[in-house]
Amino acid sequence: MKGPVRSYRHMDNAVHLLLTKPLYPDTPLPGDEESGLSTGFRAIWKSMGLDPENPFGGLVSRGGTVVIKPNWVMDSNPVAAGLDCLITHSSIVLRVMEWAAKAMCGEGTVVIGDAPIQLCDFGKLLSASGMESVVRSVQSRYPGLKVAVEDWRLTLIDRSDGSHCGRAQTRQKYVEQIDERSARDYVLIDVGKDSFLEELSDFADRFRVTCYPPSLMGRHHGHGVHRYLVTRRVFGIDLMVNLPKMKTHAKAGFTGALKNIVGINGHKEYLPHHIYGSYEDGGDCYARPSALKSLYERLSDRFWEHNSGYGPLERASATLALGSLRRLVDSVCREKNVEGSWPGNEVLWRMVLDLNHILYFSSSSPKHILTIVDGIVAGEGEGPLRPRPKATGLLAVGRNPAYLDAVLARSMGYCIPRVPLVYHALYHRASRFCGPKLDDFSVSHVAADGTTRSVEFYNLPVFNLEKPHLWRRAEVPGLASRHG
Repeated sequence: MKGPVRSYRHMDNAVHLLLTKPLYPDTPLPGDEESGLSTGFRAIWKSMGLDPENPFGGLVSRGGTVVIKPNWVMDSNPVAAGLDCLITHSSIVLRVMEWAAKAMCGEGTVVIGDAPIQLCDFGKLLSASGMESVVRSVQSRYPGLKVAVEDWRLTLIDRSDGSHCGRAQTRQKYVEQIDERSARDYVLIDVGKDSFLEELSDFADRFRVTCYPPSLMGRHHGHGVHRYLVTRRVFGIDLMVNLPKMKTHAKAGFTGALKNIVGINGHKEYLPHHIYGSYEDGGDCYARPSALKSLYERLSDRFWEHNSGYGPLERASATLALGSLRRLVDSVCREKNVEGSWPGNEVLWRMVLDLNHILYFSSSSPKHILTIVDGIVAGEGEGPLRPRPKATGLLAVGRNPAYLDAVLARSMGYCIPRVPLVYHALYHRASRFCGPKLDDFSVSHVAADGTTRSVEFYNLPVFNLEKPHLWRRAEVPGLASRHG
């Protein structure tokens, strides 16, 4: 299948922002009025001119299909900060499911899916997040509703030996019947010369994604060829609801509406994340040449290229050696980055925009796409996998992901021109998300009673989340927190 062909899609650039109580209900199930979630959402829908009791009524009808895309990156937080700042909270997923069920008169299909990192235990994630209870609750109240919770990954890490977060053996494996499932459940899409990556095709042989065989990347990206493997679930449907978690991200600066769409792709070896080598040597993994970092890159390439063929002892030894070398890099090098985790990454934002263009502008794109940002408890620090909680009470809703992300970035304290994903989504000549300059853009700040006031972009509330190590240079200097 070729890439985006829909020549025009009107983009509503409005962003509706509400600050509510910065806490979730004790349980994601109904009866949460103390948390303020229900009141807050009713106010947002009222401000958007939608029915507060049936906000999806004009977007999907009886017998329709709604796909929900939360941020389900991992089943645990290694810094012992809990799941609230790591993944989309299940109380918000619940509300979206209920709005969908009501709009479809209890008869239709709701799919909730994501492609977490390959180490994630999907069953554990559903249990720990309360999603199992949420699904049972919705199905008991809407017996005519078909609900599917899906893991869209095609590559996993075997954790049967007790490995966690790469500290022990890391054996990569594919899901069962992968070829059959790929053909049945996914669409191979070649964006071709329209890809944002085409400008960097001379470096395609050095495209990398962490923890995957480098040779597989070369099959899908090169001059005039840029392929993605996207779940069929997101095509030909009535409504897609994107539910990103507001948190920092070491490679992108932060994760929001745009970055969350990466989870519609099944194989991460289709997803270039950085270019091998230092910036001075033509890569974008880190700024200055480093013999130690170069050695780490070479050994990492070799480890993941031959991972599936290692025996247990060889794999354990290689994992230990690679981990020791990485710790040495972290202790010796002033800039610890070795995988493109800095604002100089030239690849990630291009891949993310490719996938967003596929979702929004293909001939079989969803009829409607709505994004609801969960920032009630945001994630700060070394996200996306090791965030710490930052209570903000922020909810943001909109249809244009670029302007939603601009609002999130500003609220987090970022300087927009230093966050490549947002800046290029707004201003790149090929981006279809372009609209007014941020100097001329205002946000609808929603009060609890549903009334709104227009707030200029540069006067938005600011929470100044702590940034990942090398993203602190992208902060707005001297920007004070303000929550009004």
